[in-house]
Amino acid sequence: LGEAAALCVLSLAVVWAWVRARRTRSALARLVIELAESPPPGGLRDVLAGALRDPSLVLAYPLAGGRLADARCGAVELAGEITPIVRGGQQVALLSHRPGLFAEPALAEEVAAAARLALDNERLQAEARSQLEDLRASRGRIVQSGDAARRRLVRDLHDGAQQRLVTLSLALRLARSRLGRDLDPALAERIDQAEAE
Repeated sequence: LGEAAALCVLSLAVVWAWVRARRTRSALARLVIELAESPPPGGLRDVLAGALRDPSLVLAYPLAGGRLADARCGAVELAGEITPIVRGGQQVALLSHRPGLFAEPALAEEVAAAARLALDNERLQAEARSQLEDLRASRGRIVQSGDAARRRLVRDLHDGAQQRLVTLSLALRLARSRLGRDLDPALAERIDQAEAE
């Protein structure tokens, strides 16, 4: 009776492993079919989550500077079990998923192979968006720096010229008062013109 129970448990385990492998293969086949339709930017995560039946799945791409971003270049925090997708010795993406999803090591490789073009496409889009955001930030800093320099130059020109004009006006008044009433009318007229200017 014990041997019969052990054989039943063993056969159930074999059948369960076979069913799981078959479900995984059918999920990969659905994944290949869905990826053939070329999902929109950011849609690969949804396709993978649906095919692997894991709504908590997060797909992140490593960018320059050690940042992790999604396909739309939004910052990503990974939690839970993390599986790197590596191709040619280079880490292409990171998957955060429920524990035990990739219990079979070959499954991650098969998913990476099925989603290779879509992964490369989204990774390149994320890198391009990241570079675009860096460029916009750099351009903003340059514009702010240029505006600050222009305001400083305008202020220096305005304040410096105004101070010189006030000094000149005071010097002309001082010259008129020192020369007094004995002032030559032609010279007095020239001082008046200079003061008016």
